[in-house]
Amino acid sequence: MTARTFVDTNIWVYANDSQASPKRERAREVLTADPSALWISAQVMGELYVTLTRKLTPAMEPGAARTIVGQLARLNVAPLGASEVLAALDITRDGPVSYWDALIIAAAGASGCEVVLTEDLAAGSRIAGVRIENPFDGPPHRLAEVPVAYGARHASWDDRALRDELAGYEAEARAAGMTPNAVHSYWDYARRFLDWRDGSYPRHTATRPVPARTVRVDDLRADVAAYASSLEAAGLRQSAIDTYVRHAGFFVRWLAGDFRPGGRLRGPGGLNAIVSRQ
Repeated sequence: MTARTFVDTNIWVYANDSQASPKRERAREVLTADPSALWISAQVMGELYVTLTRKLTPAMEPGAARTIVGQLARLNVAPLGASEVLAALDITRDGPVSYWDALIIAAAGASGCEVVLTEDLAAGSRIAGVRIENPFDGPPHRLAEVPVAYGARHASWDDRALRDELAGYEAEARAAGMTPNAVHSYWDYARRFLDWRDGSYPRHTATRPVPARTVRVDDLRADVAAYASSLEAAGLRQSAIDTYVRHAGFFVRWLAGDFRPGGRLRGPGGLNAIVSRQ
């Protein structure tokens, strides 16, 4: 790794997962490739401590978590001051990015990072000049993670059934230990897709873009493609379109049984000296 790379909190959490999961191994692989190129911010340090001590099951002992966060301080720490806060506010104004995610982007940009590694934003998109990459995504990263069949919910759905499934989708994201912001993002982007299907998003129209009918997974996949075209016609930025469509696809894949929101956030783990002991 030669490009300056900002590493979001969720990647450090996976690296400290005590379970021998593919995501843990992939996180360690990425983080040890070239530590001199890695950047973080005080925000990442604080979020990591809170996650390790309050959100893992079992929670990490505060002293151990303090040691890990202290070791992260040896990396390149991006500036985080008033100018970055204002830049983050501009980013949230220009696209569907939460303030805390925008602050990550702003800090990365201020430190000259070309890439942000994260699981919380649309991989492949570019926000405020910074490229977003998800190290756990697909063949480009050669992740040795075999997809798990989680089991499709039903064979078909009408509009009401899809709304009912949306509540289950949110509940599963919460149960996976995702941050409240991430849970809301997964739910909200899926909700917008369903709103678009019934004609109420991005603006209420008298006619639906797709007919009211009972649909199967293949029908919903076709609807996602039509959704992308509709967002383009509405004049959204490409980065916003990528995020909307990607999350709509996540929801459809969840309905099909081949996607699970979030991931395990359990137990202490390690990454050489920086990410603990195992």
